Amino acid sequence: MIEDRFESIRSFVVVAQRLSFVEAADTLRVDPSTLSRRIQRLEETLGVRLFNRNTRRVVLTEAGAIYFERCLDILARLDEADATISSLSGEPRGLLHVTLPVTFGQRHIAPVLPEFLTLYPQISVDISFSDRFVDVLEENVDVAIRIGKLRDSQLIARRLAPNRRVLCASPDYLNHYGYPKKPKDLEKHNCLIFSLLATGDTWHLSCGDKQVVVPIQGRIRSDNAEALYRAALNGCGIALLATFIVGEDLKCGRLLTILDEWTTPETDIFAVFAPGRYIPSKIQAFVDFLVKRFRSIPYWD
Repeated sequence: MIEDRFESIRSFVVVAQRLSFVEAADTLRVDPSTLSRRIQRLEETLGVRLFNRNTRRVVLTEAGAIYFERCLDILARLDEADATISSLSGEPRGLLHVTLPVTFGQRHIAPVLPEFLTLYPQISVDISFSDRFVDVLEENVDVAIRIGKLRDSQLIARRLAPNRRVLCASPDYLNHYGYPKKPKDLEKHNCLIFSLLATGDTWHLSCGDKQVVVPIQGRIRSDNAEALYRAALNGCGIALLATFIVGEDLKCGRLLTILDEWTTPETDIFAVFAPGRYIPSKIQAFVDFLVKRFRSIPYWD
């Protein structure tokens, strides 16, 4: 009976976070009708309606919002208790929820996962690839890889590697359209635009004490860095890309850097996770593995 109650509470929390029975059912790996029955039984037990829902929207009621806050606290305490006992066992175990930036994750994290899983046979991983900002606390993520300036000081962050970006293009493009001699020349070129860039349709460059903001335009815009990389390789324009993407291409001449004296602000690549008195051993093992792994290999530039 207690197990059923906790199952109902966990189901309620996921629905409240997603505000979608379909998405919550997918997360919990149950049929939506099963999930709906769980919530209905919970509402009958409590004697209140937790959600107002129709065919288009799911919204927490006032009672539901209050219950949600209390349930989050209960589950956090339960997870902390589990983590305490798990850490005492000495062997990391359990399901690890990880979210990764698409290109970095596919190129540099996914290839090393088999090694990690061999080292820790009691751990399994659920990986999500997304370039959107993922809220670690609200979306029940164990570890997120983030590139750039960290927004949330509440999280614990471990630095994995530097993130350096360069302006680059293919030899064919530069031979056809010419080499920019100064930042302002970029305004006349077809620039490949990363739509999630924090600075919008501008590139911020610096040379010593000089700083310039260059408005850019181009025929290709994407929220996926890999797509812009492929476009640059095929001579479609000038791109601002991380060396963890283009490092090998620069070494062999498939891409060439331009305006080398001008740089963009260097940032870092982090593994972030939620704070707590006890860090679950599965999280500690994964983050330690990544830190050690990236320290043992040369950087991409």
